[in-house]
Amino acid sequence: MANHRVWTACSLLTMTTAIAGSETFPDRYIVTVLEHPEGNGTKTLVPFDLDNDNRITGFVFHGYGLDMTRQPFLYSDGNVQIVPAEWDYTEGHQLAADGTAFGIDDTTDSIIHIDPSGATAVANATFGPFTGLTHVTTSGFVLGLDYDEGFVWQEDIGYVRLSTLEGSTAPTYAADVNESGIVVGTNNFNNGSASRAFFWDGSALSDPAPGLSGATRCVAVDQQDRLVLAHAPNGFWPGGGLHTIYLATLDDGTLALGNPVASISAAYNFDVIANDHGEIAMSWHTNNEDPHLLLAGPDGIAATSLTLPPGMIAIELTGITDAGMVYGQFLDAQYTSHGFVASAENGVHLIGHRLIGAPPLSPYGTPRDANASGTMIISWAHNYNYGHWALIEPALEGDADGTSTIDINDVLSVIAAWGSQPAGSICGPDLNMNGVVDVNDLLEVLEHFDL
Repeated sequence: MANHRVWTACSLLTMTTAIAGSETFPDRYIVTVLEHPEGNGTKTLVPFDLDNDNRITGFVFHGYGLDMTRQPFLYSDGNVQIVPAEWDYTEGHQLAADGTAFGIDDTTDSIIHIDPSGATAVANATFGPFTGLTHVTTSGFVLGLDYDEGFVWQEDIGYVRLSTLEGSTAPTYAADVNESGIVVGTNNFNNGSASRAFFWDGSALSDPAPGLSGATRCVAVDQQDRLVLAHAPNGFWPGGGLHTIYLATLDDGTLALGNPVASISAAYNFDVIANDHGEIAMSWHTNNEDPHLLLAGPDGIAATSLTLPPGMIAIELTGITDAGMVYGQFLDAQYTSHGFVASAENGVHLIGHRLIGAPPLSPYGTPRDANASGTMIISWAHNYNYGHWALIEPALEGDADGTSTIDINDVLSVIAAWGSQPAGSICGPDLNMNGVVDVNDLLEVLEHFDL
C-alpha cells in the first residue's frame, strides 16, 4: 500500500430505511484513494471495472504536455501495474475471469486484450468518440457500445456490429449478454415512443414481443435465458403513462411473458436494471417530481417499495450486484449528488456518510461499480479536489480507526471520541452509527480485540 493514501472515517448523518432481513450493509468503509504509482503527469487513476476479487482495470494519464498518453492499468492486492501500449489513447474497460482485461484503443479503432505484458488488438472497427465495453463473459463474449450502437466480439464469431444485422431497423443499443452469447437490447432506443426490444442468439435480430403495442425495451438477460422486458404502451419519453416490467422466459425464440413483475402508472423518467438472478430495480418520478425506488427479489418476485431520504428530487440507477445490492446516486433540492446503496432487505444507505477518517463526501462519493462483497469504486475528492476515484471496502467489526486490525489504538479512538457526536463530524469510533460514542462501541472493540 506504499503508493496509495488510505483514509478512514464516517459521518453521523445516516439515512437508512431498514426492512427486516438477516443481512445488513457494512456500517462503515475503509477508503483507498486510487493514484498513479509514479505520479506521472497526474496522480489520477480512472477506473472502469471492479470484479469480485477486488481487481480493477481502467486507464491512467501517462507523461506530460503534448507527450501525454492514456495507458491501461491492472490493479490487484493494492498494487497498480501500468500496462505498456504502443498507442496514444488506450483504455482498459472490462475484466476477464483470469484477471486480464479488454478495452478500446482510440488511435487504431481496436478492441484490445490487456495482460501484464502489454495490449494486443483482437478486432478492428470504425468507432466514434464515445465507445466503451460494457460486459465480458467467462465464455469470451465482449459487448460494447459505440454511442447508442451495440457490437459484440468473440474469438469464434469475430466482430459483429448489431445494427448491420437482419432485423435491425435503426441504431441498435446493446444492453446485456449472457454466457450463452444471447445479446439483448433495444432498436431505436432514443425514440421513446417507437423503440422495440430485441434479442440476438447468433443469427438474426428478433423482436421478442411483437404483440405488445407501443414501445418495448429489453434491459437484461440472465443465465437462464430470461429477458427483463419493459413495456410502455404510450412510450417511455417523456413518460407519464403505464410502464410494465416482465421477467420473461425465452425458449427457442418464443417469449412467454407470464405475470408482470410490476405495473407502474404515471411514471416519468422510468429506469430499470437487473442482475443475473432475476433481481430487478426500478426508479421513476411521479408528476409531483417525487422519486421512487422499487426492488424485486430473485426471479422477479416480491417487489418492495423503499423509502428514500428526505429532500431528494431525482434518482439515477448505476447498477445491481449479484448479491442484490443496488447502487446509484440521488440529487437533492440544491442539486447536490449523494451516492447510495439499497436492497429490499436493508433499505437505503447514503455512502458518503460511512467512510472512516474523512469528511462526508458531498457532492462526491457516487459509485461507479460494486461487487458482491459490497466493495465499491466511488468518486472521491478530499478537500474538494476534483477528478479522483477511490476503492472502498467494508470495515471489520470493532475497527474504529480503519487499519483493519483491532487493537489498543481502537480502544483509544473510542475513548477520545466519547460522548455525543454532531451530525457531519468524523466519527469512525461510532461503530453502531447511532450518533453517540459510548460503552456499546467500546464493547464491540473489546469483543473483536486482536490479542
